[in-house]
Amino acid sequence: MRRWAGVGAALVLVVGLLDGCGIPVREGDCPGGDITPVTAVAASRPPAAVGALWVADGSGAVRRIDGRTGEATATVAVAGVDPRMVPALVAGGGRLWVYRFDTGAVALIDPARGVVAGRATVKPVTPLIDNRVLYAYGALWIVQPGRLWRITVDGKVSGTALPDGFQPWAAVATEHWLWLASGKRLLRVDPADPADVAELALPQSAGELSYAGGGLYVTGINSAVVHRLDPVTGAVVGQTRLRDDELALSLAGEWAMGNCGNVVRLTDGLSVRVSEVSQDLPSVMALGDLWVGDEIASEVVRIDGASGEVRARMPVAAADPDDPAFGLLAGKASVWVVDGGVSRVDAGRNQVARILAAPIGAGGAGLTVAAF
Repeated sequence: MRRWAGVGAALVLVVGLLDGCGIPVREGDCPGGDITPVTAVAASRPPAAVGALWVADGSGAVRRIDGRTGEATATVAVAGVDPRMVPALVAGGGRLWVYRFDTGAVALIDPARGVVAGRATVKPVTPLIDNRVLYAYGALWIVQPGRLWRITVDGKVSGTALPDGFQPWAAVATEHWLWLASGKRLLRVDPADPADVAELALPQSAGELSYAGGGLYVTGINSAVVHRLDPVTGAVVGQTRLRDDELALSLAGEWAMGNCGNVVRLTDGLSVRVSEVSQDLPSVMALGDLWVGDEIASEVVRIDGASGEVRARMPVAAADPDDPAFGLLAGKASVWVVDGGVSRVDAGRNQVARILAAPIGAGGAGLTVAAF
């Protein structure tokens, strides 16, 4: 099962995109039923804008891409030592943050001018899965085993020790706290004083954290239950068990993606059947709607965030038709499909258009993408 939680909505790691749950199959213990049909719903929200897009590969080049033409309009060098390890890209605070997993180097790029506005360095930790990277409270946060780093927009670096044995698996920011999860351990961190850490116990090992609509949600690993936590105290205040004990694979806002092709809204239990095939369902919240990737059908499914009706199923011209795996990325007012190249979602026409046909750089190591 693919998991890379807590890195922020502006980061898609294509280098690890294809190692999912194996060949998707119709599960014998999955319930039957028809796929929810597309319903004609009047557009209630503005279409996605083109937005600003940045991509990086293992060569050390970070490029600003024109979202309409796919042409590079600026290039910044953030060199590394391992071309197989592409950097993390995170948009936040009016800056593009570049974190190189191999060297610990952090570059702050002014996206409008296309120049480096500051640099910093933290101690690197490999493998990549031992890092969680997100922007919150005016700073970039890098969570590693036993260590939490904060880098401010002026390049100031501070490190805080985390409790012994804490191996970060998920991270999310709420209005007042930074929450970190590892197994059944949950840490509440004061962003104004990261040394102020409170540890709580979770009812099950955490797979992913999500914050939306005032609710803090946590999935269990190989569990049909999603728990709702109080976003201030961390106490369990409710739970949703997916119908027919379908396993909750991942979260997008207040939606849970099940392993039998269903997505479930955690606030009211509304279920939408996206696929009849057991598969990972990459997803993202954008423009008030839920966007889900049906990789087997090579389609992006748009679900109305208010009514739960399926507004569209958009074909995706996969970079690899034999294995049409992809991720979804949201900017402030844009939606993108990332599969080694990049496609732009036209939310006004409900169409997907390819703008970047292949990975940038030598070796095909993959790329990371951030959108503003």
